[in-house]
Amino acid sequence: MQVPIDPSGSLIRHPHRYPSPDDIVWEDAEPFEARLILADVRNAQGYGKYVIWQEAHGIRRFPMDTEHAFAVVKNMLIDHGAIITDTDPEWTFTKAHARGGDAYGIKLVRKRFLDQEDGDADLEENEE
Repeated sequence: MQVPIDPSGSLIRHPHRYPSPDDIVWEDAEPFEARLILADVRNAQGYGKYVIWQEAHGIRRFPMDTEHAFAVVKNMLIDHGAIITDTDPEWTFTKAHARGGDAYGIKLVRKRFLDQEDGDADLEENEE
């Protein structure tokens, strides 16, 4: 999948409504790590709301559907809108079908419990 990025590096939620379509850069949707701060809540076209996350030390912005935002609130420690972790959380891109065209966003990559363990070396030693 490819995602629409504006000249500042921000994800475009609705490329079909973007005022300068020639400025859109379509990039591969690779997972990325970033420290993000909850910046805004917006009305979705015709239904519900979505949130905007912004880089803590940058200008890039990323929209997120509320269903994915609930997962962040439920699973992460947040202080003053910023996610508090020892390392930068990992995010991935999403695509939904919206009225008039596709809607792009991000979601938190949640690791399974066993994937969070750094004990791979210990497992190898125990297998011998």
